[in-house]
Amino acid sequence: IMYASEFGQNTWDELNVIRAGGNYGWPEVEGIGRRSGYVDPVQQWATRDASPSGITVHDGEVVIANLRGERLRRVPPADPATSTESLTGRAGRLRDAVVAPDGSLWVLTNNTDGRGSPAPDDDRILRVGD
Repeated sequence: IMYASEFGQNTWDELNVIRAGGNYGWPEVEGIGRRSGYVDPVQQWATRDASPSGITVHDGEVVIANLRGERLRRVPPADPATSTESLTGRAGRLRDAVVAPDGSLWVLTNNTDGRGSPAPDDDRILRVGD
């Protein structure tokens, strides 16, 4: 299964399950539109709660780093309409999530780009889940 997070225009950010030949709506449809000929996302979030920037698969879950939402979202592939959140508001803007060579999850913060609230030691790489 292939997933894509989408940084929306004004209203909705999305998580899509990619299907060959699928039309995900941009720029005609943003978020769940329920319109014939378009594939709706499995999740949508208000831009204030998301702004997805990086995505990976770790320990069998889709993991999404969010800039404006300042949270790490985990989505189980068996139920992609649900998710859990962590780091909410604790590390600032999250730019990316990657699986490290040892199998752990690393998250990159991005608070010094003029949009975040940088701490003296930003930006940094966080090892998550230990």
